[in-house]
Order: sequence, then C-alpha cells, then structure tokens
Amino acid sequence: MRTVLLLAALASAIPALAQTAPPEPTRIDFSSVAAALKELEARDGNGTVVAHADGWTLINEPLASAQWSFTPSSHYAYPALVRRIIKRSPTGAVSVETASLCEAPQAECSKLLSEFAALNDRITQAVTARGRQGSTQPPP
Repeated sequence: MRTVLLLAALASAIPALAQTAPPEPTRIDFSSVAAALKELEARDGNGTVVAHADGWTLINEPLASAQWSFTPSSHYAYPALVRRIIKRSPTGAVSVETASLCEAPQAECSKLLSEFAALNDRITQAVTARGRQGSTQPPP
C-alpha cells in the first residue's frame, strides 16, 4: 500500500515537469529532519500538498516535480527524509534524482536509500511505459 501511495504521489508531479526548474537535486537545505518537516508542512496549501499514510509524511511539490518522504517514528531509519525529483531530459528520458537527510546510523540510512532506489526504478519504468503508450494513441 505504501508503495502504491508513493508511486501515485510521484506520478501526480509529472505534469509539472516542464513548468518550473527543480531545485538543486543533490542538496537538502535544512539543518535537520525536524526542521525540514516543520518548514515544509507550513507550506501546505500554497502549491504544496501534505499527506500522511502508514505513519509516513509525504509532501508533494508539483511545480518542482518533487516529493519529500519522512519516515515514521517506528521506522528503522528514523529520523530521515528522502526527496525525489522526477526529471525528463530533452530527449524524453525520465530519471529520478534522490537526495536524503538521515539522522539514523549509516547502515539504516543506506538500507533506506536502497529501497528508494528500487522504487525509483519502478517509477522510471512506469513513466517511460506511459510515455510509449501515449505516443501510440491517435490524436483527438
């Protein structure tokens, strides 16, 4: 269920790909996970959507094609956040750039990022497949 929610939230960010340049993908400009959560939750309703699912806090910034995922307190990598930005190159190739801020031990942080890498692969495949399907549809 959590995977479906994450995929759905990221898929909703795709239409905004061409609208705004995304922020620097490799940097998290917050001093802590708690500071990031507080500031991003305060943006709710101003082009930002905050949702809660299975203890996770998911913050979607459609204009930046970005999603922030905050681990629940019961998670092995708590406290941690992962920001993913969906990018489409001029040739149409889709990629997901990932940045994280993890205050858990390194082994747990690495495991979390590995799980997100697997999700990113599925997102890239799904978006690519959707693009192929769209390109074969006759114009209205």
